[in-house]
Amino acid sequence: MSASSRTRIPLLAALAAPLALIGALLASCGPGGTTAEAPPAGEGAPVQFLTANGLNPQAGEASPLGRLLIGRGKDYTPIAEDPKALFDRLEASMADRRKTAWTIVEALLEPQKLTLEGKTYEVPLWHTWYEGMSVNPEVDQKIKLFIAQLAACKADAACKKTRAEIAHEVMEQAGTDKNMVRSLVSANLTQVLKQSEGFDRGAPEEELGRGFTLFSPSFVEHVLAQAQGIETCSNKIPWNQPPPSASQFSPCVDEFPRNAVMVKTSWDEIDGAAPKVSAHATDAAAITAVLKGGSWPKPTLEPVTTNGIYAVQTTDGKVYGLKSIHFSTKDTREWIWISLWWSPKPDEDFGQDRPAALAKFNGGVWSHYKMCVTTAFNETDPKPWGPYESGQPGLASAIKAAYDGATEQRNPAPYDKVTTWCSNPNLEHHTGNGRTNCIGCHQYSVTWNELKNRETYFNDTYTASMAAEYPQYGRALRRTNFPAEFAWSFGMEFQDQIKEAREDQGFNW
Repeated sequence: MSASSRTRIPLLAALAAPLALIGALLASCGPGGTTAEAPPAGEGAPVQFLTANGLNPQAGEASPLGRLLIGRGKDYTPIAEDPKALFDRLEASMADRRKTAWTIVEALLEPQKLTLEGKTYEVPLWHTWYEGMSVNPEVDQKIKLFIAQLAACKADAACKKTRAEIAHEVMEQAGTDKNMVRSLVSANLTQVLKQSEGFDRGAPEEELGRGFTLFSPSFVEHVLAQAQGIETCSNKIPWNQPPPSASQFSPCVDEFPRNAVMVKTSWDEIDGAAPKVSAHATDAAAITAVLKGGSWPKPTLEPVTTNGIYAVQTTDGKVYGLKSIHFSTKDTREWIWISLWWSPKPDEDFGQDRPAALAKFNGGVWSHYKMCVTTAFNETDPKPWGPYESGQPGLASAIKAAYDGATEQRNPAPYDKVTTWCSNPNLEHHTGNGRTNCIGCHQYSVTWNELKNRETYFNDTYTASMAAEYPQYGRALRRTNFPAEFAWSFGMEFQDQIKEAREDQGFNW
């Protein structure tokens, strides 16, 4: 294998194994894509297999040779600091904010070991978690299993288990290893993200983000335990209705545990003799233009090798590079919102403070990514660029450009505070989405657009100019409650999945 294999999860065309051995392995497996014994956590099994017709993932899944199994990664460990103290500290300091974000990134890149043909590959922790709306709908599968077991418990007078207990059992059941054969298919990496498919109606084709979402085990378990509240949550809860309590944001669900994490990925195909990846400038001039105009310009296509980007190879032999990734952790009540993007000039502006420790993962490919972060609606650091002026002047000027742009876009009171900014140029390229700040947009999940008298679409907030309903292009805090606890996946994925699973079981709340 080439040196680039250390950065890929490879799927080769065939195994050089005797047909007799393959037949014996086929005979030893269980039906329906499961094995009699799952490999121990953290240990993988070979994915390659030989068939008369070549590579065939569905047929090959029946054999251990046709699986690329890796132990499902552990939960994220939240920051060991009181969440309110952490929130206050990060809100007041850009330097603390960025340092903390890079620390979180390092934790989420922790390698999980996969052995293939005697060689060890590193799969980042986040990539072993549960996929949401994708061609490999792992969360949906858990929802179906949870509803089935909940229905069985309800029908059994002797069953006294709580929903939380059943949810935990579902997450702990055997056969939960990550099956990368199902995940690493071209359809999964090229599908239109749900935010674009259903909520950016009429958007140009080139603006539609492509990839899939993932969720930490604790996030999925909480979704199961809160399934009734998620499904029945109304999108017409008034924006100014007080929350249930000082410790409860949502009128629909309990808040997520602190180790809950949401992940969103976006990929470019990098096959061919001269592979290229979408890229944008993110220096001060570019940030100023984006804040004024609202949108990232059309990207350039920059050369890349698999030594310079986190890459995977699919079952049909294509190679895809990860151009963007969001990490949202519940370390604080309002989550921490981190976004990374691949760059051909990774050591400039938003990459100047990247810690050297990231170079130890996946052969150093993460050294090619820049990062922005927001942890609050308002920017309370009076000079967020200050700590970087002497050592990282490009980062300082880019942060100042974002600060100045947000300052110019303040609304009349009570929306006259300077707001934060964080927009991924390789993912947030929908019209108007360049001046967002993640947290502002996510406050509107499962809510009602009063201006248009319909549910809120994903792109409403940043295309609504400076209307009172979405002040500062959605960046400002407007709502007093957050029905979906900042998770767009409630309305885009989970509500329909829970309803369908419940109806399939003939189960009623």
